[in-house]
Amino acid sequence: MIAFAAVAAGLTLIVSVVPSALAYRAPEGHVAIETAAALVSLLVAFIMLGRFLRSAQMVDLILAAALGVIGVSNLLFAVLPATAGHPFSHWGAWSATVGRLAGGLIFCAGAYVRDREVRPTRRHALRVGAVCVALLATIAIAFAAAANLPLGIDPELSPRPRIVGAAGVLVIQILLMAVYALAAFGYARRTERTGDRLLGWFAIGSVIYAFAGLNYFLFPSLVSQWVYVGDFLRLGFFIVLLLGAAGEIQRYQRRLADAAALEERRRLARELHDGLAQELAFIATQSRWLSRQADSGQMDPLVVAAERALDESRSAISALTRPLDEPLDAALAQAAEDVAGRVGVRLRLDLEEGIEVPSSTREGLVRIVREAVSNTARHGSASCVTVQLLGVHGVTVSVEDDGVGFDPAERDGRGFGLTSMRERARALGGQLSISSAPGAGTKIEVVIP
Repeated sequence: MIAFAAVAAGLTLIVSVVPSALAYRAPEGHVAIETAAALVSLLVAFIMLGRFLRSAQMVDLILAAALGVIGVSNLLFAVLPATAGHPFSHWGAWSATVGRLAGGLIFCAGAYVRDREVRPTRRHALRVGAVCVALLATIAIAFAAAANLPLGIDPELSPRPRIVGAAGVLVIQILLMAVYALAAFGYARRTERTGDRLLGWFAIGSVIYAFAGLNYFLFPSLVSQWVYVGDFLRLGFFIVLLLGAAGEIQRYQRRLADAAALEERRRLARELHDGLAQELAFIATQSRWLSRQADSGQMDPLVVAAERALDESRSAISALTRPLDEPLDAALAQAAEDVAGRVGVRLRLDLEEGIEVPSSTREGLVRIVREAVSNTARHGSASCVTVQLLGVHGVTVSVEDDGVGFDPAERDGRGFGLTSMRERARALGGQLSISSAPGAGTKIEVVIP
């Protein structure tokens, strides 16, 4: 906002020193700007209406109404008269100016409305649309009935900063400047509070429009043969709205893709749960029964293999049903609790919140934690396991137990579980270290820079 305000203020200062700078005699330029303003306003109004039907937020409905009023005002009162051969009619100039003020007031109201939800029905949208149509019809009829209205300025007047023209037009431009300055402040605060990027674009656009109002006060080029600084700044407002709308559409498409991916992942999880996991559970149960019947330990490797396969299938099902944007601390906690509950060890969690990592990194760390917690009960005879997550220098995940421990030099390269964890850590761009000794427990630590 500060950067755009500085640019707009710089342009205003330039034309104050060099009046002919950025001045173009182009009546058709006004038609092009008004057409762009109408189309962009109506597009963003449609997007805000769609947001309201999904979010039920009052601010979205108000913004849809405001941009609808602005867009229709530009279309009916500026574009159509110009294409009909009356670009500077008294009725069109006054109707368009008052319509823009009405839209600006509604736009500003959206910045300060309370964060509350309303029932997102089409009936609400139709009622608000009917009110907007009635407002525009009232403006059109009122100025059609008013005769002898003065035009803003002489269309042939050369452009330079000077306070000339009808007092009503000048007052409206000052009001627009104040309204959009208030809107900029309100939407900036709302963006900081909610993190809504689209409202951030509205805040930036409002700053630009506030300076456009100042320039229209100094030289009301809306009713002139000349395209001047106020026109460029006002066009900048609609370009910013268009950029915000493009970002909103992109985020909406990303949400649709994520939802489709999550639904497919859930379908695969159901297939695994109802098919492979059930068969593995049967194999594990029968293997344990057979191992109890046999006197030798020949069945023990089969029991271990069946249990590991069942754990892997459960891990895959859990990963597939996990939200794509799940926090790392929540994912690690869920994984550790699942394994600890099955192998019968106490669990202590010390997980730092707010650490953001890519989904692939999160899945890799979850796999390492599951394997490490499982190994503490199977091989270390541990009674308590501590899982810690730190984000001071990169990401550090450690799993520490109070088991019997082992000599890492003797086990190096022999255990597939340790080898698998090392390979996963390297694939994530990190390193895995093991601290253990006979009778002293074990600590496995993964550090990702």
